[in-house]
Amino acid sequence: MVVPVFDNGNGSYDCNFLAQDIHMSNKTELENQLKKINAIGFYPYLTDRKEADHLRSNQDEVMTIFHRLINERLQHWVDLADEKLKDSRAVIYMAPGNDDPLEMDDILEKSKVMKPCAMRNVDLMGHEMITIAHTSPTPWDTPREWQEPEMARNIDKLASTIKNMPNAIFNFHDPPYGSVLDYAPKLRDMRQSAGETEHVGSKAVMDAIKKYQPFLGLHGHIHESRAAQWIGKTFCVNPGSEYGEGVLRGVLLTLADTKMKSYVFTSG
Repeated sequence: MVVPVFDNGNGSYDCNFLAQDIHMSNKTELENQLKKINAIGFYPYLTDRKEADHLRSNQDEVMTIFHRLINERLQHWVDLADEKLKDSRAVIYMAPGNDDPLEMDDILEKSKVMKPCAMRNVDLMGHEMITIAHTSPTPWDTPREWQEPEMARNIDKLASTIKNMPNAIFNFHDPPYGSVLDYAPKLRDMRQSAGETEHVGSKAVMDAIKKYQPFLGLHGHIHESRAAQWIGKTFCVNPGSEYGEGVLRGVLLTLADTKMKSYVFTSG
């Protein structure tokens, strides 16, 4: 989400953030507010009332600004990682999600320490890991979506490159349909129904896990389904997400060859 921050022209600023009208009397207060907006994954945009009025009736320009801000944020992360980890043995394996614009892939490709993984088979500490960033269709028509038959074809295409399937990792953004990893609030007319949930993952992903039985399944996409589950011999996990509340969710996995030694959900 882009959050417009209005420059009043007299050294003060205004914005509406999380349904609250906020007035900033000086640049120090402005900088503090920008940090809060950035911290939960939103994109502050400094503007004035005249430009804002123009943008309200020119949505193409809004999307151009949105994508520019997204790419600038990702480039900042890449630069930060390249600087902080340039002398380290640490490696970041990175893949986009279904909401992420396709042009982000070019930025990831240029990183010195990040390994882009989407639609690739990469070596992860002796494990072959295949990654799919796309999901099955969503109500929001996001940039990276496939119908289930296309999802199945692409999984099979990547799976055919794996030499040691019992040691492999399926890093699929979409969780398997019908598991404890894909519960989401049920939507009625694009609104959440109180207390009702439904399975919204990918049937092709579930079928592939049952068919190939890799060592590990890493999933995301459904923020509300922070959970782990065995599907046959495959240990599958979704750390969930609360980035909108400024909370980083994760999971720390300890592996011993083809055995899951332990897992711990993390947040911070």
